[in-house]
Amino acid sequence: MDNQRIAFSPAVELSYLTKEEQAELWDIIQHEDCTPSLSQAVRVKKLSQEAKLTPEAISAIMGEEKANQKPQVRISTEKLAKYFPKGYTSEQMEKSIITMLEERKRKLEKRRDEAR
Repeated sequence: MDNQRIAFSPAVELSYLTKEEQAELWDIIQHEDCTPSLSQAVRVKKLSQEAKLTPEAISAIMGEEKANQKPQVRISTEKLAKYFPKGYTSEQMEKSIITMLEERKRKLEKRRDEAR
């Protein structure tokens, strides 16, 4: 796991930690196979400055799911374009899709309620 790399901005924030805190963070990074985002690094630095940084706090922060790690469904605009009027923007398509899914959900719930 020696090829772990931390982006520049988070690394700058983490450079303010004590040597002991940096060593603890590095152990967690290697153990969890993760690197800190900028927001995580800023929070770690803040806890360090407040003398509240513990291995448990580092683990909790590093264990958080990052926005770019959350599962997403992506469909290209080109694939969707044939189902919408010419000139629809991506935002208009998304809004229409959400509206259709909400209507579908209401219909399914109504059928389920009627079946009871």
